[in-house]
Amino acid sequence: MTPNPILLGKLSRSKILTRWQAASVGSGERRSRAKGAGMEFADHKDYQPGDDFRYLDPHVYARTGKNYIRQYDVYRQLPITILIDSSRSMAFGDPTKFAFCQGLASSLAFIGLAGGDQVQVGVGTGDKVHWSPRFHGVMRASHLFDWIGEQEPARSGSFGGALRLAMRHIKDRGLLIVLSDLWATELEADLGLLYASGQEVWGMHILTPHEIDPAKFGDGEVRMVDAEDGQEVEITLDSGTVGRYRKSFESWREQTSAYFNKIRGRYLMVSTDQAVDRLLTTEWRALGLLS
Repeated sequence: MTPNPILLGKLSRSKILTRWQAASVGSGERRSRAKGAGMEFADHKDYQPGDDFRYLDPHVYARTGKNYIRQYDVYRQLPITILIDSSRSMAFGDPTKFAFCQGLASSLAFIGLAGGDQVQVGVGTGDKVHWSPRFHGVMRASHLFDWIGEQEPARSGSFGGALRLAMRHIKDRGLLIVLSDLWATELEADLGLLYASGQEVWGMHILTPHEIDPAKFGDGEVRMVDAEDGQEVEITLDSGTVGRYRKSFESWREQTSAYFNKIRGRYLMVSTDQAVDRLLTTEWRALGLLS
């Protein structure tokens, strides 16, 4: 699932911009909250027994007669986890929601790697999540693209519970990007747990144009099948039915957005007929998600 080389060239200069989560692991390119040995001076702190005397500032001592330690900014990597919903409902659409997520995840992963961060991708449902190795360095991007491209939608199961599986798997504080249609999940409780564990969570709500607006099906009798539990219902699509659907859909979307805002995350609804290159190079930059 390799993105267009021209797009990769544009994305190589981008960086994922978190709202509040800071880099926390390894040695990288992001300024962390930690202070220690480094090249960029940050601040002074009172000398305490056990501090490295090599960082005593003689100039401050000469002026004040007090010992202060020079502190420097420490640059680290941001752990980025991308979780793709592989439940049966993700096999719907043309392209399918799952295939769209594969392409979007590949591009987001590349931005993370090119920006010096650590990236891992998970694909699964509430029953099981398959995890890629943790990748670091843009030279590893092709291996991650291959791994993403090999994944397939599950034959059964829903996404409910997948966020809790991810929480148990992720060890470091970082950024979790969820690519899902968000059908049938205990979303509010799971997001609260992820936030409490130190994750900044972005929800990319992936839907087909027909899910957003069923008027695209046209008028008449339609048999609707729940992709995850197999239940069927026949309805008549007319202006009244479509109007009620739109009202319910908008209420659901607003509630879902509120869940993410409550935990200081981000929420974006994405239609599978949107161009990924425009999303990443124009729209999401304007929204402050990417540099």
